[in-house]
Amino acid sequence: MFSSLNSPPQLTGWTANNGDPCGQPWKGVTCSGQRVTEIKLSNLGLSGSMGYSLQSLTSLKELDLSHNNLAGDIPYNIPLNLTRFNLAYNQFTGSVPYSINQMHSLQYLNLSHNQLQYQLNDMFGPLSSLSTLDLSFNSLIDALPQSFKNLTSLKSMYLQNNQFTGTIDVLANLPLDNLYVSNNHFTGWIPDQLKSIDLQSDGNSWSSGPAPPPPPGTPPATRNNRKHESNSNNSPPDGGSSSSPSRSSSKSGIGGGGIAGIVISILIVGAILAFFLVKRRSRRSSSDVEKPDNQSFAPLASKEVQGNIHNSSAIPHGGQLSVTIYLFLLFCLCWK
Repeated sequence: MFSSLNSPPQLTGWTANNGDPCGQPWKGVTCSGQRVTEIKLSNLGLSGSMGYSLQSLTSLKELDLSHNNLAGDIPYNIPLNLTRFNLAYNQFTGSVPYSINQMHSLQYLNLSHNQLQYQLNDMFGPLSSLSTLDLSFNSLIDALPQSFKNLTSLKSMYLQNNQFTGTIDVLANLPLDNLYVSNNHFTGWIPDQLKSIDLQSDGNSWSSGPAPPPPPGTPPATRNNRKHESNSNNSPPDGGSSSSPSRSSSKSGIGGGGIAGIVISILIVGAILAFFLVKRRSRRSSSDVEKPDNQSFAPLASKEVQGNIHNSSAIPHGGQLSVTIYLFLLFCLCWK
């Protein structure tokens, strides 16, 4: 690797042959015992290429060559046990190597700010540990690979300033917190699951209006909106239309119990009226029976006239009493 980097003098301690990076101090190299575990050479003005001798570093966990002037293709024989791989801000060309799909422990991949081209291969399925993917500021083209949906640990994805096309539906159910897809050629609709995260999406050709329903058989979205969940337990604000139609209808109008009460009150009042009518008729019939046949038609005494007047006025008073009872009952039922 030292030779492929043009043997830079800033890599103090490095030698092309017969060197011991763990027995001697090599700049940017960290070891665990006799195994190289980290190589961090960022911002050193390095040029040349990466070479093809890294595959022997089987214990290497982190490789950082960012912010240099490295060029050429990214080699296919990258150490497979890497957890962090950073080649950002260089001049690499070609495509993203397919051998990345064998790096099952990879958690951080940054290939941004290079000159990578072509379509992304469908190679991301085994990378279930990947939490950050940065491919921004390259010249990558065509649709996103379907294997992106298998990135079940992905929190941050940066795809801005490329030439990607198609939709971003494949990203809908990822557990993303940050998604930058601006300045591409994406079309379609932004999935609802992605609208509540840190999303940068300008500079594309998104469709306007409501999105069409998913095709039959599409599983429901699994991503939960945290904001929605936190607000779902709160009561609606004052002044809002928080009452459901069933609640509002139960509070207004007369229910079945009220109607039954009105019917019963009508029956009671009817019975009272019938009682007074029967009583009046019985009084009249009894007075006719008790009158003798040979009674003369002499004028009635003043006391008798007054008594008859009193008896005749008793019925109206009884009718007024029944109407009063009826109105009182009806008012009580309607007030309830």
